Amino acid sequence: MKSLYPALPYCIAGLAAILPSCGSHEAAKPNIVIILADDMGWGDLAINGNPHVRTPVIDGFSRQSLSFDRFYVCPLSAPTRSELLTGRYFLRTGVSSVTQGYENMRSDEVTLAEALKQNGYATGCFGKWHNGAYYLQHPNRQGFDEYVGFCMGHLGYYYDMEFVHNDTLVKSTGYTTDFFTDRALGFIEDNRDRQFLCYVPYNVPHSPFQVPEEYFARYISTGLDSTLSSVYGMVENMDHNIGRILDKLDELGLDDNTLVIFLSDNGPNTWRFNGRMKGKKGNVDEGGTRTPFYIRWPGKIAPGTTGQLGQDIDILPTILGLCNIKYVPEKPLDGIDLSKVILGKEDPSDRYIYSREAYQNIDKCSASVRDMKYRLVRTSSDTVLYDMISDPFQLNDLSAREPEIKKSMAELLGKWEYELVSAYSPVTTIRAGFSDEKSFILPVQDAVISGNLRYSSIHPNQAYTEGWKEAGDSLYWNLAIENAGLYNVELQYGCQPGKQGSEFILSSVTDSLIFRIDVPFESVILPERDYVKRSESVERTWTWMKAGNLEITPGKAQIMLKLIGPSSGEAGIIKALKMTRIR
Repeated sequence: MKSLYPALPYCIAGLAAILPSCGSHEAAKPNIVIILADDMGWGDLAINGNPHVRTPVIDGFSRQSLSFDRFYVCPLSAPTRSELLTGRYFLRTGVSSVTQGYENMRSDEVTLAEALKQNGYATGCFGKWHNGAYYLQHPNRQGFDEYVGFCMGHLGYYYDMEFVHNDTLVKSTGYTTDFFTDRALGFIEDNRDRQFLCYVPYNVPHSPFQVPEEYFARYISTGLDSTLSSVYGMVENMDHNIGRILDKLDELGLDDNTLVIFLSDNGPNTWRFNGRMKGKKGNVDEGGTRTPFYIRWPGKIAPGTTGQLGQDIDILPTILGLCNIKYVPEKPLDGIDLSKVILGKEDPSDRYIYSREAYQNIDKCSASVRDMKYRLVRTSSDTVLYDMISDPFQLNDLSAREPEIKKSMAELLGKWEYELVSAYSPVTTIRAGFSDEKSFILPVQDAVISGNLRYSSIHPNQAYTEGWKEAGDSLYWNLAIENAGLYNVELQYGCQPGKQGSEFILSSVTDSLIFRIDVPFESVILPERDYVKRSESVERTWTWMKAGNLEITPGKAQIMLKLIGPSSGEAGIIKALKMTRIR
């Protein structure tokens, strides 16, 4: 349990303290809306010179806002989200990548939602979480009163899906972006009479490339290819939905006391218009890490553009500064409170912006560091220095002309990396079996597979396992169980008619059960809605079957599913186990 209020005065105790500010001089704290795009590049807006895309709402919003000309995030999704929520570099939070447990944020991190909740805010999140799907990492345990969305990194289908609603499931209707917006609007409506944080992390324009036909048709008719037509269609649809949120604030008379922020989580996910910057999603160059960043608070923040370098780790301390909430962190923040710069009370100042790739092999990641003038980029093949003022497209290496600057920045980058990498500890062991956790799902993406087994896609997120062909094919999950329990086990699977009858054994440390897939279920691929051939796994229909009961003891546990013998050819395809405690 996180301690947000220390037993002693915070100046003595040195613990996490999120203290309500008070005093008659203080104005009412603003509502906060944070809108996060997924895989949208800096260049995916008309306001930034893109000649193809239509984004009238965001363009207009940017003119009402203070725009950071140079604002930076991580090259990939889960790291950015953890940094935005905690104000700390992603490796400190337990996150290092985007799947198979490496996206999990440590549960004892104190999030922006927790800080605001302790100060009387209602908190809601609607969309893509991507910082852990298990009990302690769930948004409800990370400060959000209400959550509707999906916790994995990929969503395989963008229409009529099943989503998490707090600790239950809810079926959506229509297009995903529209649905998440509907839920955000309901939250704003319900909390109109109190301060609220409404966090809307959309899942577009991330692939798969599915978008309502009217948006796709608008771009394909201009001669653009299917990928660009899908991307720009998704961005335009998101733009429309952002307009719905802004209209709701206006309708409820909340405009003047609502702080609204818009940004994206990394560079563009394909090579497309991005202001001629070098790099895209996954790269530590300018094009992979620079994002639009607009912040609006009518009457408090003057519209315009600032040259202050900003970063996602600054969002938490800056919001708390703008809200006049005093915060003494238990874990040191890496972000800077930029509220005085934003309010025009201080001039911009120089600083270093560090970036790092987010892959599971953390010892082989490229990294970069930049200030207002220079960017140093280190890859496995070389280390290059650029003058970002005279050479914003990173065309010329200055290493020979500026060896001292290169050496100095390389040393800074090395110290930063060593500090983070040496202390990094992933959160890949699944903690489960809490007293008020009635059930939990173990997706195959978080398992270790062996034998003939393979994932249905190069992206394990939302994938299933296939290749169950020979006795001994198996997978297992590493768990840490809080309380002993007897669990009813269900298997999520597909099995072609005539292929049923395969026998499996499921085992824990102290117990096992044997079951057969006796009932076939033809797993059908959902109707084709893609405009571009996908690299993600296809989305299918699934069914559940009861496998039996399994005793699980406290402490470290390994749950293994092993094929004893297929009945005929391949035993079927398997997506997850569901464990429901019955004692």
